[in-house]
Amino acid sequence: MQHKVFVTGATGLVGMHTVKRMLAAGHGVVAWVRNSSRTDALEMLPGAASDLRIVRGDMNDSESLRRAINGIDVVVHAAGLVDPHATRDEVFSVNVEGTRSVMTAAALANARHFIHISSLSVITGQHDQYEVNEQAPLVYCGESYADSKVDAEKTVTGWFGRGDMLVTILRPGFIYGPGEKAWMPRLMENLRTGKAMLIDGGTKQCNVIFVENLVLAIELTMLNPQADKHVFNLTDGEVVSKKELFDAICDGMGYPRVTRAIPGVVAKTACEVVSRVAPYLPADARKKLSRFSRAAFRLAGLNQGFDISLAEQLLNYRDRTPFAEGMGRTLESFKGEAREGRANAPALK
Repeated sequence: MQHKVFVTGATGLVGMHTVKRMLAAGHGVVAWVRNSSRTDALEMLPGAASDLRIVRGDMNDSESLRRAINGIDVVVHAAGLVDPHATRDEVFSVNVEGTRSVMTAAALANARHFIHISSLSVITGQHDQYEVNEQAPLVYCGESYADSKVDAEKTVTGWFGRGDMLVTILRPGFIYGPGEKAWMPRLMENLRTGKAMLIDGGTKQCNVIFVENLVLAIELTMLNPQADKHVFNLTDGEVVSKKELFDAICDGMGYPRVTRAIPGVVAKTACEVVSRVAPYLPADARKKLSRFSRAAFRLAGLNQGFDISLAEQLLNYRDRTPFAEGMGRTLESFKGEAREGRANAPALK
C-alpha cells in the first residue's frame, strides 16, 4: 500500500536515503529542507519528478509545518544538527525546539505516525556499555549533541498515548554510508595522516549502523502498530571492534593500519580537558581539536554494546546489510568522490 511520507532533514544522510527508499517503494514524499539547502540530489532521485515535493522552511515554524504535513500519513523526523563546532544553544534550538515544532505540527495535521530518529548517545554517556537495552535510563554527558537528543526524546515520549497518532523512537548508533559527512571524513583524515590512535588496543565494541539498515528499520516501523509507544536500539547487529572499524577503513582506502596506542584513562582525560576549553577558543582552533572531543572519545574509546533484540522481535529487523558490505560500499563512494574531485580540479599551468 502506498502512503504519503513527510521527511525532515531530507538533504542529510538519513533523510536522503529515506526519501530514495520511499520513492522506490512508490510512496508519495514531501521533503522538508532548509531555505539554504541545495536540492539537486533530491531532484535527481528516480521517481522524484512524479512523486516528490520539496518544501523549504524553518523547522521552528509550526504553522508552515502543519500546512506542509496536512494529508500526510507518516512523518519521519530525521533533521538534526550534529556540527561539533556549533554552540550549545544552536544545537538545542534545532534538535529540541525543532523536534517539538515538528511533533506539534504532525499532531495538529492528524498525521497517522510520527517516527523520531534519535541516537544511542542518549544512553551511552561517557561509560562503557555492554548489551544495553532500551530500559537503560537517559543520561546527560555534557556533549551538546547527545544532551540535546536526550531532551528531544523526552519531548517525543511525552506524546506517547496522548492521541490517535502512532509515535516511535528509533535510536541508531554511529551512522555510515554513501554521503556521510558528520564523522567519517574526520576519522578518515586522522587515519590518513597517522593521527589516529587505538585506545586500550582498539578492542572495545563499536555501535555502527549502515544507513540502509536504518532506513530498513524506518520502513518496517511505518504504520506498524507493534511499534507504537516504543523506543528501539539499532545497530548493524554485529560485534565490530574499534580496531576492526579502523582496519576496514584503512584497508579500503589504502592507508597504513593504525599501530599507535594510548591508554583509555589518558585519552579520556585529554578529551575532557579539550572539551571544557574548546568553547572559548577561535573556530579554527576548535576544528583542529575536534579529534579530542567527547564525541570522538565516545566513538573510539568506549565499549558500545547495545541489545537490538526488541527491534528484531517487534519490527522483524533481520534482513540487514552486513558491516563488511555496507562499509565497502561506503568507502567506494568516498573514493568515487575523490576521483571526481581530481577530475574537476583546474589544471596547473
